[in-house]
Amino acid sequence: MYVNKCIKCGREFETKNPKRVICPECLYPDKKMIISSTTEETKEEPKFYSSYSAGEERETAPHRPNNRPRNNFQRPNNRFNNRKPGGFNRKFNNKRRPMKPKGPKQLLVSKEQLAQIEALYKPMLPLPNPDAHEVIGEKIGLEPRKVFFGINLVRQKLMLPKLPFPKRKLAISPDQLFAIKNLYEPLLPLPPIGCHKIIAAQLKMDEWRVHVGIGLIRSQMGLERWNQDREDAPAEFKNAAKSAENND
Repeated sequence: MYVNKCIKCGREFETKNPKRVICPECLYPDKKMIISSTTEETKEEPKFYSSYSAGEERETAPHRPNNRPRNNFQRPNNRFNNRKPGGFNRKFNNKRRPMKPKGPKQLLVSKEQLAQIEALYKPMLPLPNPDAHEVIGEKIGLEPRKVFFGINLVRQKLMLPKLPFPKRKLAISPDQLFAIKNLYEPLLPLPPIGCHKIIAAQLKMDEWRVHVGIGLIRSQMGLERWNQDREDAPAEFKNAAKSAENND
């Protein structure tokens, strides 16, 4: 502690700060008066008054806050507050039809029929005829459209693309025509007589289907139906060509 001399009153006082040169009594002159006044006021209990009429006062208890719980949340006054349970769809709930439980889908073919279709269809791969569903249907006594449905199930099992139902009867499918073309074009310009039989054996197809396919291919290529000028043509072909020229 340091002992300094007050520059106002000249009294010596103790302080921790050596730079302080004013004593506490001179620095805070009103502090002593405030402390003394507050101690005197606390000795007397405060009285509270409330006026009930003009010029009349009486002693009352201090005001206490209301202990009842207050609801601080107030719902906005709008038309949605009066909405009944069920929302906007409440009026329609009574008009809805009860939902019937969905059962398993009924297949057009049974498991036994599907096994028969699979056994007859697999040997026709990879180039089945467009009327395969009709041929199989005659063998097992089943409607062609049901057989066609079973064929697509078999193709799905074998990871093969689904086939569209033919709108009209076709002699050969596009895949068969493509395969015939790949085997027939290398034989041009002068394919051997009876080449349709060779191609049919290679593709495991009916000979008349290959014969129809060759006619479509020659028509697409702009060729005549037969090579009429070939020397090894059968006599019936030559006679048919001469009769056609005479008619012209």
